[in-house]
This record gives sequence, C-alpha cells and structure tokens, in this order.
Amino acid sequence: MIIRTTYFYAPGEAFSREKVFLDSDEAHHLVNVLRAKEGDEFFVTNGMGELFRCRLTKYHKKGAVGEIVEKVQSEPEPSLNLTVGVGVIRSKKLETALDWLVQLGVSGFVPLLTDFAVKKFADPERYLERMQKIAIRAIKQSLRTYLPRIYPVMDFLEFLKRHGQDYDGIIYADPDGVPAPPRRMRQNRARIFAIVGCEGGLSSRERSELAEYDAVPLSLGVARLRTETAAVVLATKLFVWSGDI
Repeated sequence: MIIRTTYFYAPGEAFSREKVFLDSDEAHHLVNVLRAKEGDEFFVTNGMGELFRCRLTKYHKKGAVGEIVEKVQSEPEPSLNLTVGVGVIRSKKLETALDWLVQLGVSGFVPLLTDFAVKKFADPERYLERMQKIAIRAIKQSLRTYLPRIYPVMDFLEFLKRHGQDYDGIIYADPDGVPAPPRRMRQNRARIFAIVGCEGGLSSRERSELAEYDAVPLSLGVARLRTETAAVVLATKLFVWSGDI
C-alpha cells in the first residue's frame, strides 16, 4: 500500500542517507490513524521543498523508521516570497488564519501586537510551539513541501524596526488603498511583507510608521471582512497578482 492522501513531516536532522525517523506524533498518525503496516510506503517532506517516498520498516512508541526508496521531484518555490503579519485576535481565529495561509503557500507568518490587538499571551513560547504544529499539519494536509517560518508574537513596530528593511516591499490591507500593488514590487522571488490589522484596523501611529517604509495600502474590496478572512483574501490577491495561483 502507498499512502497518497497526506504527506508526513520530518526535520532535516531526522534524515540519514538511507533512512528517516518520524517522531511519535507522526508515527501515531501513520500507524494508528492510517493503519500503515511494515512494508507500506508513504511520503515525507523535510519542509525545505524536498519530498521522499519511504517504506515503513519499524514502529515503536517513540517513533517510526522509514527506508528512503527515492527522492521525488522537488516542489518549485513560489515566485513570491510572502510573509503575512496578522494583528493578534482570539486564538482560534488566529490559528484558522495561519492554517489557511500555510495552505496557500506563504513563506512566513507573524502574530502582531498592534495598538488594537485584543489578546496578550501569558506563555508566548508555548504558543509558538502550538503555531508551528499547526503549520506542519497544514503543509501535510495541503501536500506542500515548504514549511513557512513562524515568528513569535511580536510588537508590530518592533517587528518593523528589526525586519522592515529585509523586504522588497511592504503592503497593508486598507479599505481606501490601491486596487493592485505597484509594478516595482513584481520581480521573481520578491520578498513582500503583507499586514492585516485587527478588527479595528491599524492606528494612525502605525500608519505613520508604515509610511516611513514606503508601505503600500491595498484595497480588498468593499466588503467588511473579519481579520482571519482579510488575511486570506490579501494573500490570495497577492499570489494571483504574482502568478502563483
């Protein structure tokens, strides 16, 4: 039997020349949920664009071992390297936004503490681990091979100060924005940072700071969207614009 309905994930260090080790969570999914048996084949990605067809050789409580049968053709990278920052909202909605964005193919995700953020995190490190697990689950389900970078919860202006110069362009959702990004941002592997605020949008202070980075306001249409919906619409619009969808 070959399992084709989902991919499995293992970090680069879990691979040797001929074998891959799946941790307990991945092994449980493979053996106890999908009922794989020794000799069955499955696909494993390292989250860096590579995919391997493997054969199950061993299973125990701590994990499973697969023999690498072949390296499958690598997935091409999207022409747009898109990181999406989303103003912190209720956890379930933020996690939904992350799940959908990873399925679309974003390269990065940042939960942003904006002026209108509705939630603080008592244990940011634990929440980061949870978000990383959601991202892994999303690439497996959507049959993608690139695992996006998940940033810790960060203050919006602090993130701009640290990383604003890393991008070829910054875009933020705005009801009065332009209908499409400028042509200057349309280059192969352009690094774009796209921002969606909370339900209250971005504050005047935050907009002023964005102007210092020549950020472009982009309209998402006339409808009033929830934050998690707006994040997906923004990413979809940019991927259509870049030709990745």
